[in-house]
Amino acid sequence: MKSGEVKLFVGILVAAVALAAVAIYPAIVAARNTPQAVTKIRDPIKAKVTRADLFPDGAWHKGDPKAPYLVVEFADYQCPLCATAVEEVKNVLAKHKDKVCYVFHGIQIQGNHTAALIMAQAAEAAGQQGKFWEMHEALFKNQNLFRGLPDPDAVDQVIKIAKSLGLDMMKFSADLRNEKVLQGQARSGKIAIEAEVQATPTFFVVTPKGETLKLASLKEFVVWMTKEGNIQ
Repeated sequence: MKSGEVKLFVGILVAAVALAAVAIYPAIVAARNTPQAVTKIRDPIKAKVTRADLFPDGAWHKGDPKAPYLVVEFADYQCPLCATAVEEVKNVLAKHKDKVCYVFHGIQIQGNHTAALIMAQAAEAAGQQGKFWEMHEALFKNQNLFRGLPDPDAVDQVIKIAKSLGLDMMKFSADLRNEKVLQGQARSGKIAIEAEVQATPTFFVVTPKGETLKLASLKEFVVWMTKEGNIQ
């Protein structure tokens, strides 16, 4: 992108991202209390963590949407633990691929993760070309490149990654500020607030009986998913 194009593009994109962040990040911070481990939600309907709440139409997922178990992850693309979780989650899910549908929501969990929402929107935009998961993994793999970047440079970085994935760059640039993409990212933030996500990565598991479990760390997620008898 030329300098003038970047400035205009960033101005439009960041304005949209800022509006989402104003609504999302303070609410997540306000929800933080004592970190939890595995919690069985007493009333999933009231807590807005039913299968329908956590897996709305258009949410990015892997596996059969009708699989008996739903696993939902909330992660921040600038969270080091979330980057660590990528391969571990893939390995765990591979052991139960016929029984689990996995859903991912990208959010911003810390105020200094200033590129998190731009990165989440980049994944959404890549998804419009059928490459959400490729962008998703590339963003986590290149997470360190976004540390401390001002918005114009963060946009340049996602564009470089998009090019490396062979995306149609005209479409990708347009989709980054497309209303559908912005709404998709904002929707994930809204769901995180309603589900009282306090840290990343946070996982929810909805069982075939309609029970919802909240696992507030990668360790608890791996332990629960690999414990014999939990996934039947």
